Amino acid sequence: MTTRRDILTRFTAVAGFAGGYAALHALGFTGTEAWAGTPALPPGSGKGVKVAILGAGPAGLAAAYELGKAGYHCTILEARDRVGGRNWTVRKGTQIDYIDGTKQVCGFDDGHYFNAGPARIPAHHQATLGYCREFGVEMETEVNWSGRARIQADRLNGGKPVEMRQAIFDYRGHMAELLAKVTNKGALDDAFSKEDRDKLMAGLSQWGRLTEKLTYGGSDNAGYDQDPAAGTQEPKFRTALPLSVVGDPFVQAVATFADAADFQATMQQPVGGMDRIPMAFEQRLGNVIRKGCEVKRIRRTKNGVDVFYYDTVTARADVLSADYCICTIPLPALAVIANDFSKPVKAAIEKNKTSYVGGYKIAFQSPRFWETNDHIYGGLSFTDRDTFATWYPSNQFHAAEGIIVAGYAFNGNMASRSIAEQIAYARETVERLHPGQSGHMKSPTIVNWASIPYSQGLAGFLSTGDPVAYTLLSQPDGPVYFAGDHMSHVSSWQQGAFCSAHRVVTQIAERQKSLTA
Repeated sequence: MTTRRDILTRFTAVAGFAGGYAALHALGFTGTEAWAGTPALPPGSGKGVKVAILGAGPAGLAAAYELGKAGYHCTILEARDRVGGRNWTVRKGTQIDYIDGTKQVCGFDDGHYFNAGPARIPAHHQATLGYCREFGVEMETEVNWSGRARIQADRLNGGKPVEMRQAIFDYRGHMAELLAKVTNKGALDDAFSKEDRDKLMAGLSQWGRLTEKLTYGGSDNAGYDQDPAAGTQEPKFRTALPLSVVGDPFVQAVATFADAADFQATMQQPVGGMDRIPMAFEQRLGNVIRKGCEVKRIRRTKNGVDVFYYDTVTARADVLSADYCICTIPLPALAVIANDFSKPVKAAIEKNKTSYVGGYKIAFQSPRFWETNDHIYGGLSFTDRDTFATWYPSNQFHAAEGIIVAGYAFNGNMASRSIAEQIAYARETVERLHPGQSGHMKSPTIVNWASIPYSQGLAGFLSTGDPVAYTLLSQPDGPVYFAGDHMSHVSSWQQGAFCSAHRVVTQIAERQKSLTA
């Protein structure tokens, strides 16, 4: 039996992180973090001040960019051979390395890609969208919800998938009919005047598409068994599904995921891949970024901080000395780096090194059967399997082929399976949603964030999971400042990383001002 906890845990995959920010007010969890705009540092105020930034993800890139405008001398040490951190767009030839030595090479054709990390930007994430505007990153609509997308569970409707629109509007119709019957029997007479009751009944009839007898038998909102056309082809509503199916908690949880504030239309995505954002930063920062530099030790000094690192490009060990350090390294990776942080900070990092959720995506290149056969253009379908969400592309509609994400989940046991088993399992999921189509999918590509070096997880939720540690790490440990989406109330979103970077930039600027006053 699927419990409410199970449903909400699975639902977090849609949201992009665990801990409930995804569900937001709709499911009673935490809200968003206000953004006050980019820091307004006086030009030249950081002249002569050196800042070591660890990690070229969104937080590190934004910190270097904002500090650089004020004259600070920034150096970013990035262990990977690319910028972006968990903002990672996988394309033809991309090599995916796992901690255990497993390797994959993406076999997509040229022009195809999928966003292994963030894949959509809500309208109110103006820190993220602000940089897109400033840098001229071309944007397009990300179709987050489609009425024709599907919900499937073996235990419901004989295992046949249910369209999103039918799950929503049949449920609405059944509930309107029930409430109308209750009202007609006088159950609400103590709460409503006759005039208010009549208004309620009229509203219910419209809202639930009830008949004159106040019954629900289907509506055009839920779709047709026969679409209207010319001649004698009149529209025929679908037979309404029973309340036991459309009212199932799992069905309603996933059918209404886009009601949450962070998933409401209109959402956006950069044309050509989410990594267009970090690439735009890289173009402006240039040699501020040193790639292939693995941090080995962080040591506070009398005048600042020394960062010991190994340059994999030159095969040499080196040290970077700076007045300040901004550490954006995820806590699972930071926990194994030698440091002389204070004991409370060490304890907070150690305690939370295993708290990150994994995050899993498996993508295939395929003929666009979801469009040609099922008329699904963007959006997500859901099953109650470990793959959970199937994500349809919002770009290149009507092209011959596209990239379908056949599994997107934060929980489940996908990583415990072999690569071959994961591919077969994902195909089975698509077969349940789109019978007869899974065999057309090719070039499977898998990213399991828990096993990706330098990340070891997709998201950490310090603000809700360990508020004491969050408060502690929100303050500097001597010259060391901590930033990243995990250091915000918008964890797993780029917005959180940018907000955190801006906060730390302001803290450093204020501290530097006090030293020179």
